[in-house]
Amino acid sequence: MRGQTPDAGSQILTAIYAALALGVFLFAAIVIFVLEPVEATIDPGLMRIVWFVAAIVATLGAGIVRGRMAGRDAGPDSARTAAIVVWALAEGQAILGIVGTMLTGDRVTAYASLALFAWLWMRYPPRSFTSG
Repeated sequence: MRGQTPDAGSQILTAIYAALALGVFLFAAIVIFVLEPVEATIDPGLMRIVWFVAAIVATLGAGIVRGRMAGRDAGPDSARTAAIVVWALAEGQAILGIVGTMLTGDRVTAYASLALFAWLWMRYPPRSFTSG
């Protein structure tokens, strides 16, 4: 992003932020409303535990990355990197929960992962990485 204005960097972050959210919610809509439930290939209880561990890692990891890489003294490149890592953690747990629904036919992990994704998405908007 060399040679870009700070405003251009902010616009790029906003575009990435929106694209990640759109992708997660479109995938969820397809899995929840379009695909037919399949016979469970994984025990739903096990999938819930796996997703719960991923949710804890994503939530704690997002806070740690945001605090360490995008603090007051962070440069713009470090802050942008932190933003993408935080949003990837949120997206990863959401995708895991949605895939869990595909594998189990149980929608609990999809709904829970979407709720956590929405919370992380609102908790860490682009401005929380560009304002320092």
